Amino acid sequence: MLRDLPLPDGSSFTWVDLVDPNTAEMAEVATRYGLHPAAVRDFLNQPHLPKFERLPGQQLLILRAYDEVAKRGDTIQAMTRRLVVLMTEGAIITVHRREQPFFTEAARQAAEGSALRPEQLALALCAGAVKSFDEPLKESEEKLDQLESALFSRKIPHMSIKQIYGLKRRCAVIKRTLGRTMAALSPLKDQARDDQGLLADVVEEADRLHTWADELLESATHLMNLEINLASQRTNEVMRVLTIFSAFFLPLTFLAGVYGMNFKRMPELDHPLGYPLVWVAMAGTALGIWVWFRRKGWLK
Repeated sequence: MLRDLPLPDGSSFTWVDLVDPNTAEMAEVATRYGLHPAAVRDFLNQPHLPKFERLPGQQLLILRAYDEVAKRGDTIQAMTRRLVVLMTEGAIITVHRREQPFFTEAARQAAEGSALRPEQLALALCAGAVKSFDEPLKESEEKLDQLESALFSRKIPHMSIKQIYGLKRRCAVIKRTLGRTMAALSPLKDQARDDQGLLADVVEEADRLHTWADELLESATHLMNLEINLASQRTNEVMRVLTIFSAFFLPLTFLAGVYGMNFKRMPELDHPLGYPLVWVAMAGTALGIWVWFRRKGWLK
């Protein structure tokens, strides 16, 4: 879909927006504004990561924003949607696959505000794309806190390891995306006129969210290691209990096996106190093992 978005009176440029454009729409825009072939290829190539590129008479900025529809994804392509911003003489061209709240809000503020320069609109879109990662990071932090509480209260879900790993992947994707975004914004310091400090605010917000994502990634890694260690500890406790039971019954099984043999001459079988003496021997053996384990501290 090709459309011209409204701008305040006095703005010195036009805003052309393409939503999931086809080849014909791209060809029309490329012809109208004399787009560089490299820019057209970037418009149509979906897997791009954030980057900034200077072309003859044009500046190309590719951003990635969090996609609220894809909350269960754990890759850059699944979690984020690409926004291409091309600044050329007298126009800004934006290309994206679907409408997103941050883009709609930026368009509304641009239409209702005062006259804009092209770099101001570009930085407003950058700010919205960066800010879109705030909510998923907040959700990831809350989920990690819940999993940590469940871990220590022994209310551990069956798929806890998978959930922690999924959160770790999501935080890693957000960290990587924000890191590439900051690298893409760096060249704008020399290119864009930023007398209102908009670029500095965007970079500061991106750095804050990048640091937050890094902290959550580290927390998820520690929590996953802790879950593995606790699972190993629980297994060791089960094995300890089974070993103690085996140690109690092993000598008793030996005595039962000896007196269960079918030999014709076993003096104890004819002795009047043979049966109770065997019981006393078995009880004494079990008691001796219990006293020994008790002194060693193995029954605690």
